[in-house]
Amino acid sequence: MNVIFIDDDEDLNFMQELMCTRSKIIDNFFIASSALQTLDYLQETKITPDIIFVDINMPIMSGFGFIEEYERKFSSQFPETRLYVVSSSVRENDRVRALEYGTVKGFVVKPLTSEKLEEIYYQYEKY
Repeated sequence: MNVIFIDDDEDLNFMQELMCTRSKIIDNFFIASSALQTLDYLQETKITPDIIFVDINMPIMSGFGFIEEYERKFSSQFPETRLYVVSSSVRENDRVRALEYGTVKGFVVKPLTSEKLEEIYYQYEKY
């Protein structure tokens, strides 16, 4: 499975990197500290991401801004890619807004654990 994580929290990114290197289900991963960095990566990569995890609250471009740009530029290029919003927000309107996007398949409250990652993976494998 090819996974992208987008979060501006460097400590969390370090934990996600450890989780990925120890995971038996992740083949390739890319960890970005900004939405813009990820958009550049998607423009250049030859690897099709299976899942993209994106934080909502980030400087310069929010997670919602990333999703809108992704749907405009990349959803036809990567039609099987599933997006999950990962946030510390417990506000219901954030969850509702996230799930209104066609590419977003779920909302995960931080932290994303290896157990939750495996649950999403096996859910993904059904499709």
